[in-house]
Amino acid sequence: MIQDFVTDGPFPQNTPVDVQQVYGVTEIGPNRYRGIYPLQKPIGAARGAYGGNVAAQAVVVAIKSSPQGFRPHALHSFFIKAVNDEDVVEWEVEHVSNGRNFVNRSIKALQNGQIVYTATVSLTKNNSHKDAWKKYEQTRKESDRPFEWGTPQHDWFQKHKLENIPEGAANSRLLFCHKIFPELVSLDLTKSEEQVPVAERKLSYYIKWGIENKDGYNQPLTNIDPDYQYVGLTSLSDSIFLTRLLRLLRIEDADHTNLIHYFSVSLDHSIYFHDDDFDVTKWMGFSFRAAKCTHNRVLIEGEMFNDKGKHVATIVQEGLVQFNGREQGAKL
Repeated sequence: MIQDFVTDGPFPQNTPVDVQQVYGVTEIGPNRYRGIYPLQKPIGAARGAYGGNVAAQAVVVAIKSSPQGFRPHALHSFFIKAVNDEDVVEWEVEHVSNGRNFVNRSIKALQNGQIVYTATVSLTKNNSHKDAWKKYEQTRKESDRPFEWGTPQHDWFQKHKLENIPEGAANSRLLFCHKIFPELVSLDLTKSEEQVPVAERKLSYYIKWGIENKDGYNQPLTNIDPDYQYVGLTSLSDSIFLTRLLRLLRIEDADHTNLIHYFSVSLDHSIYFHDDDFDVTKWMGFSFRAAKCTHNRVLIEGEMFNDKGKHVATIVQEGLVQFNGREQGAKL
C-alpha cells in the first residue's frame, strides 16, 4: 500500500465536511465576496494554498454572480502571488457580458489588499449532452441531433480493474484521494516509453473528492449540489501532475512517499468543462502529458474522465520548474 496520507489538516477525522462551508463565499457588497474559510495548503510545508482550491473558489464566485442555471464551461486563470492559509480570500467581480446562453465574469482574488489570483470564467446553460438528446427525441429535428467526440482513455484504464488498483495519496487537507496505477509508480513496468518522445508520453491515475474509511479517516462530503460538482472537479483538476515530471523524463520512479522532488509552482490554470455528466465523489480518471518545456516553463495538457470513461473536462497549465540538475540523464 502506498503511504502518502496527509493528516495535519484542520478537518477532524470521522466527521462529515460541508463543502459549501469550506469553499463557499458570502456577498459583502456589490460584486464583492469573501471566503467563509481560509483555503488550505496541500501540505504544511507548501509555499501557499493549493491552486486547485483557489480556482475552485473562483468557480463558486462566478456561479453566485451569474443568473440561476448558468454553470462554467471554461475557466482561464493566473496565479499572481502565493495565497496564505491563515486569511480568507476576498473577491471582486466584473460582469463582462450577460447573454441568453452565455455570461462572462472577470474575477480578482485579494488578500491583505493585494491581488493574488485572477480568472476569467465563461458560463452557459447548455452543458448537458443528456439534455441535448432529450431535446432531439422530442423534436426529431436533424438540427437538434447532438454531435460530439472526445479523447479516448489511456490504455492503463482498460488494463486494470478499478478494484484492483491500490489506493494511496489521500490528503485530509484537500479532502481527496487517489488510486495509482503500478505503471505510474515504476519505470521497470514502462520501458517501452523510452521509444516514445517525452512530449507524447502519457501518465494516468484515478482521483475523487471525499475520503471514505482510509487509514482511520472517514470524511464524507456533504452539501454537494450540481454547482458544487463543478467546484469539486476544479479542485481535483490541479492534483499531482506538476510534481511528476521526473517520472515523465524517466529519471526516477514516482515515489509517493515524497511529493516534493524539485521546485515547481503553477503559473496559470485553465479548464474546459465539456459536459455535466460527472460525479466527483466517484473515481474519475485523469491523464496528462507535458507538451513543451522551455525557459524553465512546462506546459501540461490533461483530460478528466467520468466514472464511465467519458471525457468530460480538459485542463491546460503552465508551471515554472527548477530541476536543479536533476534533469541530467533524461530520456527524451
